Amino acid sequence: MPLTRILAIFSCCLFTSFASAQSIEPAKDWQTADSAHFRVNYRSAWRAQAERVVQAAERAYPKVTKALAWEPRGRTEILLIDQYDLANGFSTPLPYNIIGVFLAPPDKGELLDNSEWLDLLLTHEFTHTVHLDKVRGVPGVLQTIFGRQPIFFPNMFEPGWAIEGLAVYNESEVGTGRGRLLGPVFEAWLRAEAKSGFLSLREINAGGRALPVSKSYLYGAYFYEFLARKYGPDAIYKGVDHYSGNPPMWPRLHTNPVNATGKTMDVLWDEFLVDLKQQVQERAQAVTRVPEAVGERLAGPLFGVGAVAALPGGATLAVLDDGVNHTQLVKVSADGKQTVLADVNRTAELNVAPDGRVLVAQPDICNWRYLAFDLYRLQDDGELKQLTHCARLRHAVQAGDVIVGLQQGQGRTRMVVFDAAGQQQRVLWEPPAEVTLIDLAASPDGKQVSVVSKREGDWRVESFDLTQPGAAPRLLFTHNAPVHALTHGPLGLEFIAVRDGVFNVWRLEGDAWVRLSHSHTRVVSHGGTQADGSLALTVVAPGGYELRRMAATAPLQRVPTVATATAPGAASAPVPASVAALGEPQPYQSWRSMYPRTWFPVITGDRGLVAVGASTFGSDALGWHQYAVSLQYEARQNELLGSLQYLFQDQHLLTLQRDLSARAWKSGSDQDDVTSYDRNTRAQWLSVLPWLRLDRRIAFGVGAALDHVERVHPEAAPGGLPRTERLLAALFSYDTSGDNWWSEGANRGQHATLLYESYRPFARDGRNDYDGSVLRFDWRGFVPVGRSVLALRHTEAYARGFTERFQLGGAIDPQLQLGMALNNRDITLRGYRGDESRLRGANARVTSIEWRMPVADVDRHFMVPAVGLNRVSATAFFDIGGAWDAGHRPDAYQRGVGLELLSEVKLLYALGLQLRMGVARGLDEPKGTRGYLAVGRAF
Repeated sequence: MPLTRILAIFSCCLFTSFASAQSIEPAKDWQTADSAHFRVNYRSAWRAQAERVVQAAERAYPKVTKALAWEPRGRTEILLIDQYDLANGFSTPLPYNIIGVFLAPPDKGELLDNSEWLDLLLTHEFTHTVHLDKVRGVPGVLQTIFGRQPIFFPNMFEPGWAIEGLAVYNESEVGTGRGRLLGPVFEAWLRAEAKSGFLSLREINAGGRALPVSKSYLYGAYFYEFLARKYGPDAIYKGVDHYSGNPPMWPRLHTNPVNATGKTMDVLWDEFLVDLKQQVQERAQAVTRVPEAVGERLAGPLFGVGAVAALPGGATLAVLDDGVNHTQLVKVSADGKQTVLADVNRTAELNVAPDGRVLVAQPDICNWRYLAFDLYRLQDDGELKQLTHCARLRHAVQAGDVIVGLQQGQGRTRMVVFDAAGQQQRVLWEPPAEVTLIDLAASPDGKQVSVVSKREGDWRVESFDLTQPGAAPRLLFTHNAPVHALTHGPLGLEFIAVRDGVFNVWRLEGDAWVRLSHSHTRVVSHGGTQADGSLALTVVAPGGYELRRMAATAPLQRVPTVATATAPGAASAPVPASVAALGEPQPYQSWRSMYPRTWFPVITGDRGLVAVGASTFGSDALGWHQYAVSLQYEARQNELLGSLQYLFQDQHLLTLQRDLSARAWKSGSDQDDVTSYDRNTRAQWLSVLPWLRLDRRIAFGVGAALDHVERVHPEAAPGGLPRTERLLAALFSYDTSGDNWWSEGANRGQHATLLYESYRPFARDGRNDYDGSVLRFDWRGFVPVGRSVLALRHTEAYARGFTERFQLGGAIDPQLQLGMALNNRDITLRGYRGDESRLRGANARVTSIEWRMPVADVDRHFMVPAVGLNRVSATAFFDIGGAWDAGHRPDAYQRGVGLELLSEVKLLYALGLQLRMGVARGLDEPKGTRGYLAVGRAF
């Protein structure tokens, strides 16, 4: 691969990583400690959290390994992560088994249940570890020889529902409220899915853009429950065992269940859907036999309806996301009229004071590596004034002249008081580590704050008197299922709670709960009752979420409050101390984990040049050092070749590459005899310093490049002088582009890059080296037009002195498609070959206009062959550009028009590929019509 492409691919991944803030913070206090089956990596202050994590992991170990009849090879690395204010985790078998644990506990959504967060997370992720690691038969033999090569992990190449569904099935304890299977969130989605129709096997295999977003978890978990109930639990694990022996690149999903059930997967899936419909109807009877009471629809169905808050005067404030444009803060009147107030980040939380002041808590990137919730005040002009920085406040309320928030860090939560300007004053309550604070609400007079806390299945709502800081909290009630979304209405404290398996809105009246809504699916959020008795709320609906308004809230049910509550079912099983004990900490050393675990043969050839060798890759547990290496030997010319790509802390890349290119040869009976070849040596370095927000990404960078070519004549005198290009570079990138779930790629904002490259520092007198400099500016802009996008692009490049000239033409430009590419002189101008002399010059200018429109979300994946297709979209474009050596503009511009078809192809269930097939017509000399096939969008 050309070095500019390698660097561009790195740059693309680099900026993607920055945008999602996924770089692990480098620090000197990282430590490592071992238990019986795990190696935990954590910062020194997190020792207590590390011990809790390893206890949860060791509890999961016997359950998961026994069920899957497999023990991972070697200790599994666990990485503790405290950089994100969201509950999540990950697991990967490459380059070895790693589990990432996000310490932040859940406070809403499908993960909010009776489980202890770390038990739920570690059981789920360790199921992935064992499942993906398991191998037998042919791939097992190949792993013995070649190590941990991706293509020799059969379970990586199956649909997402099969992987995630198994983990959800294992995490769940039906009847205890632990895990998502048969839980109130998944049951609500199934009732909604039953109305619109369940997904077919081809649809769920493809993934795609259908809702819910967690459909793979949903359908997969219920499929395994069906399999265990109808064919016995062994049927699940027989299928896993059989799939673990699939030959490389041959995912035999269609016939996989035959051994356990006697039926192919398509037959089994149809049987599952019939059973699922019956099961959902039976379980829903108690809910649906009573007419739904959720009011009239104000908006939706939408991709997302987040927080809802009541405004003085009867209007409602809501966070709306249509899945195409930016998430917005919207004022909705009683008759449904919408007024957009501001753009907000997804998952923003709202609080409205009695006088109408609006407080927003929303996530954004801070200090580069953290995704943290901070507080903002909505101004009269619609601007959001930031009050805190990296405060990590997922929920906050205005209580008179102060702000009370729930702050999280290191896996723990506490209640903190701030002044109105966002300055922290004191800690109001810091509960034990096993207690999680979920939500809070302030009384209208600002003197009382009610808070929900959770210890596994024991949910408590307590009240704190802000006027008496040292006073003990007053217990209002307890519950044995999730409670959240507290708010104070005119008649008292209101909240969303699970009762009889459904989330609804309730009010606390004296010693009783009063139910205000009756949803056939699930109430997600609410704004509290207004003075006129109306209530705005969000419900799950077929196709997404709906914002609704109840004109009145007559009591639907009254039940007594409960003084004590405990989670049903047994507590987590203890683990023997010798197994769960975490060993003595050692300073983190990257070399302990970054050594190669795999190798693979590499053979390259060019006429009579044949090089053989091996390649490998690896990384340390924290991802600070990532590398890929290949080493080859060409025996006939006695040449040592290879490549190295090394990425340090997601900021610094070094690439080296040496290869041979045949230039002249004599044809022989067996193979060609090379009489002349080029020895190519390339090196590049790029370091980037980012300044990031979710909606704005700025980066500065510096780098250098070397391209050295020697002409070699094996049987003759040495060739001419070698050609050497050396340059230094500086870059600047400004990116506000954005997309959404259903948008046709980037559909808003702009992305501008400025790249300066200079050969002058390396120019030598008496040599024909380049000695000038190049300045290239690229700009891309995106304007949404419904679900279509008007995309604009302009490139301007100027050179001073003696430099390599630009070449216009073709349909591929690494600078635009992949990211920063040093020493790249190719610029896309569709409709031309890319070798025309009139399109070559020291300076260049190109403009493109594209109309991008989705054609169809096909979202189907076949099993035989294992090929799928998601979205198909079309693009009509117009390009115009020119190149020149002297002056300020080309003598003539060349124009091109054409059409492109973009297909999101999926291979082997796991490999996504965006293929661009186009036809372009050059309107100016040399005219011509050209077809092409490329990967990715033009820009």
